[in-house]
Amino acid sequence: MKQPSSPSPEPPLIRRDKRNGVAGDDRGSGSVHGNASPAENESVHALLKEIRDLLKTRVHSEEEQRYEDDKENEMKNDWMLAAAVLDRICAIAFAVIFVGGTLVFFIVFAAHT
Repeated sequence: MKQPSSPSPEPPLIRRDKRNGVAGDDRGSGSVHGNASPAENESVHALLKEIRDLLKTRVHSEEEQRYEDDKENEMKNDWMLAAAVLDRICAIAFAVIFVGGTLVFFIVFAAHT
């Protein structure tokens, strides 16, 4: 994955509230479980759900892409094997025809002289 060229802002520091064990940030903005109103909690939960859904979609599409790439590489390797076999058959046929033709030429030339 590519790293951004500019430095990213540091995440807020997280602290633990000793009274109820709830994590909050040091900026005093309140936490999802703490001082936030029910409407804010719902909007935060909706945003988190949307983020989760987007991440699931991205992971699924990356898995599909990896599967397609693997399938394509397997097909490419199969074709490369078929080409290598065909190349070997052609080389053997050429060698047999060349040697056979050379022998026939020498036999015919020797018979006429």
